[in-house]
Amino acid sequence: MIRHKHRYHRHEGLAQVYRKSRDAGYRRTYDSMCRQIRKMKLNTPKKRKSYPKSTYRRNLATYPGERVQIDIKYVPNECIGFASNHNRYYQITAIDEYSRKRYLELVNELSTYSTSNFLKRLEDNLGFKVELVQTDNGIEFVNDQDITNKKTRFEKYLEKLDIKHKRIRPYSPWQNGIVERSHRIDNELFYSRRRFGSYKQMKKSFIRYSKRYNNIARKILNFKTPNEIVKEYHSENAA
Repeated sequence: MIRHKHRYHRHEGLAQVYRKSRDAGYRRTYDSMCRQIRKMKLNTPKKRKSYPKSTYRRNLATYPGERVQIDIKYVPNECIGFASNHNRYYQITAIDEYSRKRYLELVNELSTYSTSNFLKRLEDNLGFKVELVQTDNGIEFVNDQDITNKKTRFEKYLEKLDIKHKRIRPYSPWQNGIVERSHRIDNELFYSRRRFGSYKQMKKSFIRYSKRYNNIARKILNFKTPNEIVKEYHSENAA
């Protein structure tokens, strides 16, 4: 149990790991849990690998669906003005590099279960076939290759959909820069302006905002909207 809770909550601190363990039935003290973590060597910082200097240059996408970046954003706690059984909420974001069209979902669990379910609705909501998905190396997408080569639920579902998968270089978030920048926009346009009084209110506002985003003109798109770019491409390339 401790190993499982530590894996999913270590980024929030050992106090949170202990709280989640207690909620799941753990009855020993906090100090006892910490001793177990030390024995299992779970809290030993991994030696950071060195990598050659990046020469990364992003090739521009030439059509919708050629390359879609997916990432996770933590919903700021400052927005949550209601009591909840869930410690955190997360935004799963997919953004098409060519059109900048996005599909978003709000979830309460950071796992490959959530991200694989997200894939089930991805293409229908974007409105076109996705050829390649690009993600970072988070455990909500992939396993640590130093530990196992076993594919995650997320990776298996990509294969089922016949979608290629590309991992970005470790410690190189700029390689997923388009989705990272879109998250900064979300903070400015959505999260920093709201405090939700209920989950229902948050979900309703989130859906409305996510749809609105695809109808906002962008300078990078020559002042067109993502939806207009997709429609324009399909009109020009109709069989």
